Amino acid sequence: MMKYLNTVVLFLLVLGGCGSRQIVVPEEAVVLVNGRVIDGSGRSPIPDGIVVIKGARIHAVGVRGDFLIPEGVRVIDARGGSILPGIINSHTHSPADAEGRREFLLEGVTTVGNVGQRLDQLDEFEPESTNDGPSARAYWAGPIITAPGGYPGPVYGFEYCWEVATASEGRDAVADLLDRGASMIKIALAPGDPRNPWPVLDLERVQAIVDEAHAGGVLVRAHVFEPYLVEDIVLPAGVDAIEHMPFPILTEEEETSVLEAADPCTQLFEVAATEYDSLLQRLVEQDVVIVPTLDQLVGRLYEKPEKTAVEQIVIDVHLETVRRFHALGGRVALGNDYANVGIEAGMPIMEMTLLVEAGLTPLSVIEASTREAAVVCGQRKTLGTLEPGKLADVIVVAGDPLQDIQAMREVVVVIKGGELAYSKD
Repeated sequence: MMKYLNTVVLFLLVLGGCGSRQIVVPEEAVVLVNGRVIDGSGRSPIPDGIVVIKGARIHAVGVRGDFLIPEGVRVIDARGGSILPGIINSHTHSPADAEGRREFLLEGVTTVGNVGQRLDQLDEFEPESTNDGPSARAYWAGPIITAPGGYPGPVYGFEYCWEVATASEGRDAVADLLDRGASMIKIALAPGDPRNPWPVLDLERVQAIVDEAHAGGVLVRAHVFEPYLVEDIVLPAGVDAIEHMPFPILTEEEETSVLEAADPCTQLFEVAATEYDSLLQRLVEQDVVIVPTLDQLVGRLYEKPEKTAVEQIVIDVHLETVRRFHALGGRVALGNDYANVGIEAGMPIMEMTLLVEAGLTPLSVIEASTREAAVVCGQRKTLGTLEPGKLADVIVVAGDPLQDIQAMREVVVVIKGGELAYSKD
């Protein structure tokens, strides 16, 4: 009889108030409750959610009422805020040393993607902690693969380049970088001034680079602005992601008509619409992700209280390119090109703000900052969403970023790999 009563008691404990079976949280787990869960997938949030962490990984995510939390389990109260995956800044030139990445982590950026670094600095990416505490994870591409004499050498120095003259050298460069631990490969397709252009990789070399990278399980990201290079090289070679954003190129006569128009931005896209939108549609169809880096391109202009007519045109055109791509169903990943002048470490709030201005919903911006950013950093299987089995990089913000993306400024809890890295209290 006593055995029967014990069974009944246990049965009642695992039943919810509505009669459905509850999931018992492991006693050694850490749980986050009392907040909306925005899981990074693009799905609608869970208003009263729970995230269960066991060890370094996420154990479960769901509705709070579906879980039974035993006494002794560590509970982190989100206090009505929002529970999200750690933010990923996928396009940075962040410090190679862990100490330099600590500021990112303390503001909720648990991962950075470094897309251009010298060979002699790559070993510094190994540590993830410092004597003063943990730092943001870093995944890197290493030196940018380019044509001999090509970008970024003339601008930033050839120590940031891996120059390849042939397809064979391109394959060898990728193989070497993968052996060193690269999580992605970056190439440059940047002719610069058309009156005195820099050398640019041809299709044969880019195809060899892409094939070698894909055989090694990593993707290729291309620095490119010119639509004709997207058309002639990026798309046929199967490049996975574009850094920055290709812009319509106009003839001198078309430029004159645009600048004389009452609404230059609208006029520009009316002139270029058919051909340009066709190119964007092909990028969508090939599932190419774009990392717009709007902060680096127009962030300083956007912040100016008074703008010239030309400055406003520049802002509008950049935002419109992203708006059109996204409206066609294009995938956007967040990256702000940190290390450029005026871009600070930490939460990339200006990039988020500009993405909203470009037509993304706050939910889409969070998806771009988590799942899509993880994809372009080569971490689709390990980071970017709150789901069982992924690394437990979790943050809590005090407000609701789905109502106002500026809520991302107030991060109150940061967990990296299941360990509490920061708490405002």
